[in-house]
Amino acid sequence: MSDDPKTARLSRHRVREGLQQIILSGEQKPGSKLPQQELAARFGVAQGVVREALLELQAHGLVETIDNRGVFVTDLSPSKIIESFELREMHEALAARLCCERATRAELRPLRELAYEIFSLGAAKKLADMARFDREFHSRLIHLSRHSMLIRLADNYRVLGKIVRSKRDRKIVRDEHLAILAAIEKGAADEAERLVRHHVAAGRLAIEKDLENGTAHLLWIK
Repeated sequence: MSDDPKTARLSRHRVREGLQQIILSGEQKPGSKLPQQELAARFGVAQGVVREALLELQAHGLVETIDNRGVFVTDLSPSKIIESFELREMHEALAARLCCERATRAELRPLRELAYEIFSLGAAKKLADMARFDREFHSRLIHLSRHSMLIRLADNYRVLGKIVRSKRDRKIVRDEHLAILAAIEKGAADEAERLVRHHVAAGRLAIEKDLENGTAHLLWIK
């Protein structure tokens, strides 16, 4: 196996993404064990690569290590999903403030186009693509903050956003996205922070309501 650091990172990334997919798809159920030897054979890598990928997924909250027993798929509770939204509310509000100082109009333009694309996908009932583009919108916003620690922290919980889908009105979501971008473009940090907090909190409240009613779109929570 190559000792090149770049090759090692690519292998770890490939294995991590592959493991994430088999977990989120439901192929590996909550509570099921993830044997490192079998996974290494499946992905054609050394067990050390699988071990490193599993450590990253543990930081993301998808797997957990039980002493002397091995690594298992986390049995996520709805409360953990809500906690991730609470973190997002704070982190993305900070990102929006920083974007007011650091993001250019040229960098914001693709996000505005993305906001309209999210709306169009919702109108076309392409809900999986709509959710994926929505996650992309928020991820780009955080990256435009150019705050390395904030980006790294967000990467640790963004995966949880793939487990649940908010059912908010797509027009309201579009208008909130556009308002956030407009505030950032004006350099209105307080307004941008307030709008992001409201936007993320509204998504959290919608999901909390669906969880209470038993109508939430959850991929693999028991």
